[in-house]
Amino acid sequence: MKPIEISGGILRRWLLPIMACALMAGILLGRAAGTWIWAAAAFAAAALSLILSVRVPMLRRIAVIALTLAAGAGLGWHMWHHALPEERNYHVTGIIAEEIRDGDNSQHKTLLRSLTLDGKAFNGGAYWSFYSDTLPEGIAPGAAIEADLRLYHPSGAKNPGGFDFKEYLLQRNCSIGLYGMDNLVVSRGGFSVWGSAALLRHKLTRKLQATMGEEAGGYAATMLLGSRSLVNTEDRDAFARLGIAHVLSVSGFHVGVLFGAIAWLLNKIRVPRKIRFPIITLFLFFYCVLTGMGAPVLRASVLVILNEWGHLRNRPREPLHLLSAAALITLIISPAQLTGAGFQLSYGALLGLVLILPTLEHFTRTIQRKPIRWLSQGLCASIAVQVGILLPQLYWYQQFPVISLVLNPFVLVGASFLLMIYWAVLLLMAVPGLGPVLGSFAGQLTNWLTAGVRRFGNLEWVSVWTKQANLWTVIGCLILFAVLGWIWHDKTKLRRSFAILGTAVVVLSVIAWPRTGSEYIQLSVGNADAAVLRDQDTVWVIDTGDSATLSEYLRQQRLPVDTLVISHLHKDHVMGIYELVNDHIPVKRLILPVGAERQKDIAEECLKAIETLKMRGTEIIHAARGETYPLPSGEVAVLWPEHGRVRSQQDPNQYSLTLSIRVNGVTLLTGGDLTSEYEMYSAVPTDILKAAHHGAKGSTQAAYLEAVDPKLILLSNQREDRYEGMLERAGDRPVVSTQTAGAIIITFGDREFTCKTFRPTILQNDPGTFTEE
Repeated sequence: MKPIEISGGILRRWLLPIMACALMAGILLGRAAGTWIWAAAAFAAAALSLILSVRVPMLRRIAVIALTLAAGAGLGWHMWHHALPEERNYHVTGIIAEEIRDGDNSQHKTLLRSLTLDGKAFNGGAYWSFYSDTLPEGIAPGAAIEADLRLYHPSGAKNPGGFDFKEYLLQRNCSIGLYGMDNLVVSRGGFSVWGSAALLRHKLTRKLQATMGEEAGGYAATMLLGSRSLVNTEDRDAFARLGIAHVLSVSGFHVGVLFGAIAWLLNKIRVPRKIRFPIITLFLFFYCVLTGMGAPVLRASVLVILNEWGHLRNRPREPLHLLSAAALITLIISPAQLTGAGFQLSYGALLGLVLILPTLEHFTRTIQRKPIRWLSQGLCASIAVQVGILLPQLYWYQQFPVISLVLNPFVLVGASFLLMIYWAVLLLMAVPGLGPVLGSFAGQLTNWLTAGVRRFGNLEWVSVWTKQANLWTVIGCLILFAVLGWIWHDKTKLRRSFAILGTAVVVLSVIAWPRTGSEYIQLSVGNADAAVLRDQDTVWVIDTGDSATLSEYLRQQRLPVDTLVISHLHKDHVMGIYELVNDHIPVKRLILPVGAERQKDIAEECLKAIETLKMRGTEIIHAARGETYPLPSGEVAVLWPEHGRVRSQQDPNQYSLTLSIRVNGVTLLTGGDLTSEYEMYSAVPTDILKAAHHGAKGSTQAAYLEAVDPKLILLSNQREDRYEGMLERAGDRPVVSTQTAGAIIITFGDREFTCKTFRPTILQNDPGTFTEE
């Protein structure tokens, strides 16, 4: 591609890329807006400008860009702020449009399409979840359901950098959640595109698993059909640490392999170009529907079709312009894709290939030996892609795969071969003799692949753990794009200096630098418990919850754990340990209450979690009353349990480890799930109290509150009744709960503290308002 020339014709020559950027900026503005009025006004003004500037080309193009920006703002506002049905019970009909995924505690979840609510059609899909020991008869992809369900509005993130459930569903064209299965009736139903595609996908998946083996067939179905739940989390993490996770998600690479095979076949049988275009378009359209209209497949298919259309019409096909047109079409269809990891990674990779690869390939032109030249070109492509995805990779996953640059060229070749084998198995599995043999061969190849990934993906050195990308990372990546791509064609030392500068800015931006100050954050983990205390460079974790929330927070902040406190061995305080292990977050020391393992009804999973940490080198300490542990700005004192008072085979809650944490002269009292029977043993005056047992009425009684006399009470729960009960017992003391506030952040000053909440909320019993973090 030619370098950009700064001249009066820049808007004409680069109108499409500028429009794509304007649409993206508009979508982000609309997402953040509080009202649609200004977006409508901007759209009207831009449209009027377009009409008035018909005869002035420069003004006309500026008006088109402004119109695109305003249109993006309107799309963004509508996507994130449109009105939803009232939260209540509805009589619902719909089609199951995805496989049924199993969650914890007999939970099942899937997506519904073709919805009606109380007989009225609903535009969009819904996330449906219900609890059942066994799946009701007939529940399967493609089935029609009729039931009385509870409608709720999906919530956004509750913690810094936390999972945004609302955003996740919007990216899948779902805006509501449905819960329950009362009066459920399941039927085959009439024809539905969503239902037919889901049913066909389900049947093909089962046939692949029957032919290749359950695990290998699951991998094949994942790579061909986009079945999302057939590869376990540990394997996905191993692929990600090696930098090859892209081969597991149906994306542009998979569409490219399919397109290449179809194009090769059509060329071999000499199909005319005019006929080839509709055939390819129909194939790709069918593939998009078959994979559930997944955004990556749709993006890649649009790009291929635009390229083929330009080729058919003998039009110039600048890669950047094709990429911009595909982005425009994709975002007009689904604006929520812009904020998703898939969109950012796939377009980042393509931008790297378009902008950076031509410059890198310049250095391979003098290589005479073809094998070495091909290998060098593959390495250049891998470097270009890695630079392209660097920013979203550091933002979403906080890791840099060390060997991905060298590994990816070989992986892409091997994955292309594997995909062709999978397609052959899918097409020939019904052929007697040939299908089973080919399936067995493909299954064996897949087993070798997964064994290698599991072996090498869990090695510590294959991935560098980084902080989450920030504004400085963006600046560094922009510098790298400018100097490595065709945007800047200066070949002097200045260009090399800026390349070094860009790399340095990126590296320095994701290093965990020493910090000052002290902070306590009570994470929002439902009815579980997890908190992080940061005092300068010392990190204490108090309970882990039962999900990945804690691990995600620590990974994004790049915080290894100096001391992990487990107040008692109940799942809602312990099971997050497994996520720490899976995310390779080191834990130097674990503190348990004395006698913790000897109490009754301790789940085997909790004991295994402790043993897992021990096997990884974590020091295990059993603490009791009177012991203290130093902090840079204070100390942690153990108040309960007490040696000589701990009996075996009791309720673990009774001996919850209770701590008085003093930082900069401010005290915080936290006691796990300690019950009223023993809570007075830890009744010392404190500034901040983290209420025990999530605010249950059997803990944190009025007498205890009088003795402790806190200035602020923190509550980790998701139940309205417990929140209201705590308000009654607290009297005029302020109470703030993770239920409404999300994460609660306490910042320690010199004998004073400030409290902020991740979500705006009114502090009960106090006229003040906490601000959003």
